[in-house]
Amino acid sequence: MTVQPYKGGGIGGLMLGVAIGHMDREKLIEVDIYESSAELVQVGAGITVWPRALQILRNLGLEKTLASYQARPETKDEPRFVFKFRKSDQSEGVTFFEMTNGSGFHTIRKTPFNGNSIPSLLQHLPPNYRCHLSTRLTSYKETQEYVHLEFQNGINTTCDILVGADGIKSSVRKFFFQDNLSSQVALADPIWSGTAVYRGLIPSELLAKERPNHCSLSSPMIHIVTYPISQGRLVNVAAYYSEPQNEGTTLQGAVVSDVSKEEMLSKFEGWEDEVISLLKLIEKPSRWAIQTIKPLDKYASGRVMLLGDAAHAMVPHLGSGATQAVEDAYILATILSHAEQVPELPISRLSEIYTTVRQPVGNFVQNLSRTEGLLYEFNAPICEDIKELDSSIPQSRLVEIGEEVAKAWEWLWTSSAEPDRVKAEEMVAAYNSNQTLWENGS
Repeated sequence: MTVQPYKGGGIGGLMLGVAIGHMDREKLIEVDIYESSAELVQVGAGITVWPRALQILRNLGLEKTLASYQARPETKDEPRFVFKFRKSDQSEGVTFFEMTNGSGFHTIRKTPFNGNSIPSLLQHLPPNYRCHLSTRLTSYKETQEYVHLEFQNGINTTCDILVGADGIKSSVRKFFFQDNLSSQVALADPIWSGTAVYRGLIPSELLAKERPNHCSLSSPMIHIVTYPISQGRLVNVAAYYSEPQNEGTTLQGAVVSDVSKEEMLSKFEGWEDEVISLLKLIEKPSRWAIQTIKPLDKYASGRVMLLGDAAHAMVPHLGSGATQAVEDAYILATILSHAEQVPELPISRLSEIYTTVRQPVGNFVQNLSRTEGLLYEFNAPICEDIKELDSSIPQSRLVEIGEEVAKAWEWLWTSSAEPDRVKAEEMVAAYNSNQTLWENGS
């Protein structure tokens, strides 16, 4: 079976290409990447790679590429500080919890993935893989033999498998629901999480000059989140502001917009000086409305599969949206490469295996990320006694909240995607075994 998948050119789509190229030893799978933009570019300041995803990147031979983009060098087998939790919505903030783990994490700068960015994921794609830029999908039609694709620039083509790795506004997901789940077509549209984030970058030297002892220089914060990027030369700042009553509504206005420093500061009036002094150093803040999608019942059907944000767009409160796309790619590449050994395996069965293995995990992380966001801002049900700007909360009560937050992070450094990879392999192999038994029995 020679499979020719289609996919988008974000982190998930490119990682799928890399993973297939790594696992498909016989190079039987043809890959075309279609990207609507004129170049392959990542939008945003950084992605965080936790041990669960780090293991996958190493398995795919990407460790050297990873090291090139780390904000700080890795220290092996040592407990590492992860987050400091500080209640800052008061005149004098209080640190109430510090979280560490045994494996640490890696913050990787997002970089434009084009021919001038070396090393990059493109270097790890097999030379026979084709990348088509400025090519936006407008529709597809699935038949028993193939998927027919139509693009905005007039190009028409076919493929065996269509993988929609085209983000939260996925065109593939929209058509997927129209064709397979028409009664749930509303699930295809993004919804607002009720949260917006004010973002900006601050040169570390400037912050060190203005506030030499600022905690952002040595540790991340919640739920102003800060962390170093670009080998520590910059501090990435994300200041979250939520309207919980608007969760699940349709966003009104732009997803991303430039805003004044005054607007950003107004959302944090009454917060301690540690926060205000940090925000004042952001010269050009932007406001990003965080959108998600409702949990999906399936990630694939027939010859069409969804990957990354197209399947499980989530809030960023576990730093796991991009790495869940990496897991999708890893598992799907495993399924496709092993299916080459079972020529009679129907493609529809591959879709079933992919959904069976990935949907429970992707939806679990999607929900867990939402729960964490509620805890960070004391909006979770267990935080009803904690009010904004209230400085009288006992330290012991705040520690309880910190411990709840830490529990949700444990899966990042105590679990592995390898059991899922093995499960996917076994499900593919089981079809071959069942067919052999049936043929012998006949």
